[in-house]
Amino acid sequence: MHVAVDAHDLLRDRRGIGVYLRAILARFAQRDDVTLTLMIRELFPARHAAAVAAVLGSERFALASRVPRGADVSWHPWNGTFVGPGRRPSVATIHDVVPFAFPSPDARTRARRQAPFLRSARSTRIVTDSAFSRSEIVTYLGVPEERVAVVPLAADPRFSPGDPADLPEALRDRPYVLTVGANDARKNLATMAAAHRRVFPSGEVALACVTTGAPEGTIELRDVRFGMLRDLYRGALAFAMPSIYEGFGIPPLEAMRCGTPVIASRAASLPEVCGPAALYVDEPASVDAWARALRLLADDGELQAALRTRGAERAAQFSWNATADRTLEVLRAAAAT
Repeated sequence: MHVAVDAHDLLRDRRGIGVYLRAILARFAQRDDVTLTLMIRELFPARHAAAVAAVLGSERFALASRVPRGADVSWHPWNGTFVGPGRRPSVATIHDVVPFAFPSPDARTRARRQAPFLRSARSTRIVTDSAFSRSEIVTYLGVPEERVAVVPLAADPRFSPGDPADLPEALRDRPYVLTVGANDARKNLATMAAAHRRVFPSGEVALACVTTGAPEGTIELRDVRFGMLRDLYRGALAFAMPSIYEGFGIPPLEAMRCGTPVIASRAASLPEVCGPAALYVDEPASVDAWARALRLLADDGELQAALRTRGAERAAQFSWNATADRTLEVLRAAAAT
């Protein structure tokens, strides 16, 4: 099967979507039954061939600026469709519907952010990461549930337990709680930071945030590469996921693979991802609730050990190989329509 993929941000995107796409394409490129054309929206896409090959670990792909005539199906994995599929069947991955669940008050901004999702809703089939996101797509985009396939994501298998070797100097001799993700309203980091200040007013346990614009009193870490991120997970007292809205949430699985206890909001898709392997905060917007959870985990060694064990078991249930196989099934079904 010949699959044309919108890869316009393949080399730049460091968010979960970029991790997802690179993981799937690397596996597609190893298959003899898949022909890949990666679409990059510029006049001379071939100039990126070496960089793409390095990312995918393969040269089994072609580059183009539009859907080639011989493609059986086009795939648009970017949480919105930005390249027209033409007359061919198409599949879109919609990870979440943030522009609808949290619409901008400005009409022009709202329309601009929502437009790619509305284009995606017209695709032959839709892939999403969780049952929660499927329900959101049905509600906000009006897509029939039977057209939406749930395909869970995974974590890089290189995340694993071990001794941290590459920690920032500010974290080398003190315990810390780790968070990973943007500092915006739905990520709820301000609530988490306020709870941390309440529980650890003297900073005896630090709050390390892999983000930009971290709250005051936390340790902000920017441009963190894979090796340091793995060590940050390995060295953390706990990993916290305070988000109130996630289509999936890869960081908790990364933390679990590294043997780190996870505290998470009981919200959106996070219970689907973490299952019985996290300490949940039932009131994610409550500083008091987060403070109680932080204190409980910090003081209870047996709970920490139990979460490490359950986390390893839970993370092992997700794999990028399974995600790639299931995604290919959806692409084949769309191509056959």
